[in-house]
Amino acid sequence: MRGRVQSGFLVGQSDIRNDIYIPRYYDPRIEQDLSKLEGFDLISLGELISSKDVQHSHGDYVSKLHYGTGPFPYIRTSDIANWELKASPKHGVSQDVFETYAAGQDVQPGDILFVHEGTYLIGSAAMATQFDGPMLYQHHLAKFRVSPRAKFSAYYLLAAFSAPLVQRQIRSKQFSADIIDSVVGRLEEIIIPVARSAELEESISAQVKRAVEGRAELRERVSHFLAVLESAFASDNAVASVETASEWRPDRRAYEGRPTFLGARRKAIAFACKAEDIKGEVLIPKYYDPTVSAELSEMSVSCELLSIQELIDEGLIALKTGDEIGRLAYGTGSIPFVRTSDLGTYELKTDPKHGINEIAWAQFAAAQGTRPSDILLVRDGTYLVGSSAIVQDEDMPLYSAGASTR
Repeated sequence: MRGRVQSGFLVGQSDIRNDIYIPRYYDPRIEQDLSKLEGFDLISLGELISSKDVQHSHGDYVSKLHYGTGPFPYIRTSDIANWELKASPKHGVSQDVFETYAAGQDVQPGDILFVHEGTYLIGSAAMATQFDGPMLYQHHLAKFRVSPRAKFSAYYLLAAFSAPLVQRQIRSKQFSADIIDSVVGRLEEIIIPVARSAELEESISAQVKRAVEGRAELRERVSHFLAVLESAFASDNAVASVETASEWRPDRRAYEGRPTFLGARRKAIAFACKAEDIKGEVLIPKYYDPTVSAELSEMSVSCELLSIQELIDEGLIALKTGDEIGRLAYGTGSIPFVRTSDLGTYELKTDPKHGINEIAWAQFAAAQGTRPSDILLVRDGTYLVGSSAIVQDEDMPLYSAGASTR
């Protein structure tokens, strides 16, 4: 017989805190589950910050006018996935902008960036590594740095942030104070279970460290390969150029060194466009950016240039569009409903924010026909447009809200 599910509870007037009248903030099941933990000290983030075991600071708002002006990554909430920063963050800023904020932000390898404002991404966290280079981070992110004097490592704290019981606490304290959700002002209330056993803490830290460092090295290898591949596209000796991708070295980019942000492209500051060159009544300047055609012209030396439509017409790929099932289906089951924010670096996130039940999935599963090796591509949105991920066996079954190709 299944255990009873508590669908309601009472909160006495004297228990109301800070004029908060949102029921989930007082969910008694969280406290009950915390009390059942054995072998852990239950310490709030506020206490860890007060004791200086953990340092906590916020990012800065950088105007959109500075996006794309340089090679220094400006990390936003959508640049965090699966404990890591995306290989190609969407926005880079100039050295002048970087130097304006860098000293105050002071991001170092081992620091944890945590989403504390937004919607579905709140609670996501990633660790900066030696390969992420000098960076700035957005005001929607908080930075945590674990002191050497603490009884746990940054790797342990990263794992704790992702623990289901901690994530439930975050959700209970996440609600809108303005136009977006936030846990600012309530984040310090989150209880972190700290292992009393040094052996257990070291075991967890060691496993997380291997995962973080292994993924960071793999991500850097992929970035190196893409840089080589891009050069090869414009080379007469493309095959030989691609073979040099194996020459990657782990120390090829020191953290303090000059960044090689792949998102930094040469841009035309100004250019002329004749009236007869206007296509489909599109009057947006960037649509006609001459540097794009110039790069394509270079690549034509070694590549056959085909549009997506030409690939479809020739039967080389198939293109389908995802479906929107409505918010009422969110959280009704465990089958992932993949949204734009669930795409990481060429892969799907391990913790998609929304799950649906089998009834909802069955309505569209046959029509979507998603299978391993399909590529999901973001075609609608803002900064995430163009992001893609390949579906793996481990991701199935899933339901997609975006476009897919195979």
